[in-house]
Amino acid sequence: MNQNIKEIVPGRGLGQLLFGMSRDEVMAIAGKPDEVENVPGFEEEVNDELESWHYDELEYSLVFDADYDWKLVSIAVSDPFFTLFGESVVGMSKEDCLEFLEKHHVPVTNVEDVSDDENPGMELVEAESEGLMIWFADDEAIEIQFLPEVEDDGETLKWPEKE
Repeated sequence: MNQNIKEIVPGRGLGQLLFGMSRDEVMAIAGKPDEVENVPGFEEEVNDELESWHYDELEYSLVFDADYDWKLVSIAVSDPFFTLFGESVVGMSKEDCLEFLEKHHVPVTNVEDVSDDENPGMELVEAESEGLMIWFADDEAIEIQFLPEVEDDGETLKWPEKE
């Protein structure tokens, strides 16, 4: 288990993996992904401008965007190994998760039932100011997706300072 990529830092990244890093910088820290694929964008069409790297052992994915010179723009984790404010969120009930977010002053902006025929019991909890989306299946957190900070214009991504 790579302790250097354990803690989710909203708006910043996952441990040493920082939003805005190039694919080469990420590979130097995380190693070679188990799978690389093109993923759907906002129009739900798969395109070659978004590339997702999957790491199977720790169940996380990293998305790079051609529009941002192939920089890291999204991270998703689905293993309890990863922590937010020092605690595992994957596996929490929705009620416990909402209390946890409130305790850490993370304002929830949306709770939505996103169920469909293939995925009954799916819910999404969003904390827009933190760029956090937590997905639930049957009242259990199954994935946390997080994004970099956004400028006041609502579109321009803000890259964290590298230490």
